[in-house]
Amino acid sequence: MKIIKIKQIMKKVILFLSILVFIGCGNSEPNESNAKEAARAAIIHNLKNINSANFHQNEVIADLGGGVYQYKETVNATNNFGGSIANDVTVKVKYVGGDASEVSSWSILDIQFSER
Repeated sequence: MKIIKIKQIMKKVILFLSILVFIGCGNSEPNESNAKEAARAAIIHNLKNINSANFHQNEVIADLGGGVYQYKETVNATNNFGGSIANDVTVKVKYVGGDASEVSSWSILDIQFSER
């Protein structure tokens, strides 16, 4: 039952992010903003408690060429014991075609969490 609820919440988060990206970025060319939203969706997807994500707004985004972007940011999230832990997260995403403002137009090449 808990897994079903998490999946429902996750679907809503991904849908919300997709809509947000669609409204904010009307063009279909990949850019740093699109890459950021795809990377954040991947981060949220990998958290134990997706409702606990608190992004520090200290992101660094690098265009690595070929539609590949590297995104770094510090994220606080609740761990299994209910405590909040800060993680430095690095995500590499690649634009795979379609509307770049849609999260589904990106693939996750790598994601790394390192506790602060």
